[in-house]
Amino acid sequence: MPRPRPIGVAVVVTLVFLSGASIAFAAADAGVATQENRTENETATVTFENQTSNGTAVVVNDTSLPEGGFAVIHAAAPADGDNATEDEVVMNMSEEYDPGEVLGNSTFLEPGDHENVTVELNESLEESQVLIAMAHQDTNDNQTYEFPEADDPYVTDGEPVIDDALITLEETADGTNETADTETTNGEEDESTA
Repeated sequence: MPRPRPIGVAVVVTLVFLSGASIAFAAADAGVATQENRTENETATVTFENQTSNGTAVVVNDTSLPEGGFAVIHAAAPADGDNATEDEVVMNMSEEYDPGEVLGNSTFLEPGDHENVTVELNESLEESQVLIAMAHQDTNDNQTYEFPEADDPYVTDGEPVIDDALITLEETADGTNETADTETTNGEEDESTA
């Protein structure tokens, strides 16, 4: 009767051990792939509700940025570009419009959910109007908003993630808009300008 060889047993034990390790590594890789897919499938959101403003800043009510980025305020440009003037302001929420020029952006927002994000506008609004909030990425990872050179909008189904709101300017006691008596320069109000 042949005697079992210790080398044969060692080879069999090693093969069983290695195949178990391969299965464990495959399971670990599947877990990482699932986690990566979850990140890729997360979508950005933005909620921008009708509000009253002094014309120098607006509030984005809620935004979710899976990879971080910026809440950006755009003018609402009339969708019928053939009949629109460059300075036309959209005031009717039922009109068709597209995102227009950038009017202001938040500071860099870390990945996750953010509520009541105040966005200072580059120039004060002179009249009530519809504005658009858009979620933008930080594509060059420098935490500085640099659109259109970088920092493209988040998209879902090929469309930018946006929401619109009617911004109504506060009126002063004399019935004029609050921003008519002040001028904003680099974020500081100068009340000496009339």
